[in-house]
Amino acid sequence: MNDSITCDTPESINMFRLLAIKNGLKFEIKTGMSMNRNLFSAAKQLTGKKTRKACLEAVEKIIEEAKTS
Repeated sequence: MNDSITCDTPESINMFRLLAIKNGLKFEIKTGMSMNRNLFSAAKQLTGKKTRKACLEAVEKIIEEAKTS
């Protein structure tokens, strides 16, 4: 059984990255633990926000906008 997904276009690679950032931020907010220091830095650079919760909300908005276009 092969249930793998291939991200081979720039759009799908970017969406995978956004989803990974979103899920990592959710984990960090829920547990108080840090996944790695690059995750929050990437989210801050992408969104321009200063807190994990604000970054999460901004990333979720970016994902929703990408889904509709």
